[in-house]
Amino acid sequence: MTGIEQFEVEFDNVRGSTPRNRDAKIPTTDKLISMIGLGPIPPTKVFAADAIVKENNRLDQSPADGELTLTEQAVRAGVLRRAGEALEKDLRGGIEQKVTSLKKLYARINLLTVSIGQAGNTPLVGPDGEQLTQEEAQDAHDTLRDQIGEETAAGSKKHLIRRRSSRAKEIGSALLDFPVFLLAMIGLLNVNLRLLVTFDVPTIIMFGTAVVFALLGTFLFAFLMRTMGHRHRRFKNADSAVEAPPSVRHRILAEQIATITITVAAALVMVMRIYLDGTEAGAPAALTVVLAALFGVLIGVTGYINYMSEYENGSEQTDRVQHLSAQLAYITSTMHTLRQQRAVLIEEAGIQLADLARMLDQALAHATSTVTGSSTDKAIAVARSYYGSRISLPDPTFPDTTMDLIKKQMCELAGHHDFLTSNQDDRDNQEN
Repeated sequence: MTGIEQFEVEFDNVRGSTPRNRDAKIPTTDKLISMIGLGPIPPTKVFAADAIVKENNRLDQSPADGELTLTEQAVRAGVLRRAGEALEKDLRGGIEQKVTSLKKLYARINLLTVSIGQAGNTPLVGPDGEQLTQEEAQDAHDTLRDQIGEETAAGSKKHLIRRRSSRAKEIGSALLDFPVFLLAMIGLLNVNLRLLVTFDVPTIIMFGTAVVFALLGTFLFAFLMRTMGHRHRRFKNADSAVEAPPSVRHRILAEQIATITITVAAALVMVMRIYLDGTEAGAPAALTVVLAALFGVLIGVTGYINYMSEYENGSEQTDRVQHLSAQLAYITSTMHTLRQQRAVLIEEAGIQLADLARMLDQALAHATSTVTGSSTDKAIAVARSYYGSRISLPDPTFPDTTMDLIKKQMCELAGHHDFLTSNQDDRDNQEN
């Protein structure tokens, strides 16, 4: 073989062509032993392999790399169709369900994003009932906070609050007078306690009336004391004393006098009740007077405690700060919760997106291996070897309808996920 001929052979090999062997055929012995499963050709593909070899003898050149002859395409068509149907079933089954699940997940993420935006723009109600933006509410809160901090640091007692108060203590302090009021009402209504154990109906009714009026008196007295304490603390000065402006000074003074009068009246009622009961019972006069004075002082002290528990619990400024702080804290907590839920869903979407890509690759790889590992492809490869072709078979291609649609949807979902992730990273950086 001359150098030019050798070059032509090598060039043909690079192009995917091989020297023609128009007399190629499958030996009869190979056909016979293949039919019984002992030969190189799959038993059911002996005639197909023979047809491929005969076709090659008729062609001007062997198929190039990545090509199939018409007979090879016909031989491969059956297994290619079955693999395509299996792939289509996978695509319309679990993979399509995964895409639908991802779309629903991203819909929830989008809804949370809208909710976060709405929460960030929700107007707040100011201490005087006015509407404020969150920025205005935060500025007002910070201004009041700084004012309270500066005045407290300068020695003012105006803004001090009780830090250990609880609902149970508030109710307990309000009920301190109940036994005293109940005793007074029992004596006033002449309830015979001995008849209670005999279930005397009139006595039970009178005792119930005494309990109701005792509760009413207890809560009204506590409510009055606390309401007055809350009203008067608006006019506290730095020394925690009432310092009302001239326009309301007389009104505040009248309220203080009324509060003291009601407290003294409640104490006198109790003093008289104890004194009369003790006198009728023939108790020593000294003991009667001491007990009457003791219960009277008890009524007055409990009223004073209820009044001061409100009066010394902060100021007008602390009330305004607490009003704004509660709303700002609620908005902050709500947005933090929504962002956490959104971050969790974004992470879950990323995992499901990776699962979708894996499922798609596995389905395509399974369909490809179904064809390339089939007896059909083995027969084509053996047939090529008989006429001296070393060109490998091309990978199978499948109909692009559902596959292309799912790939397009997956690309869109992946792009949306990247957008959400980048926005979340930017927001986290801003918060930090």
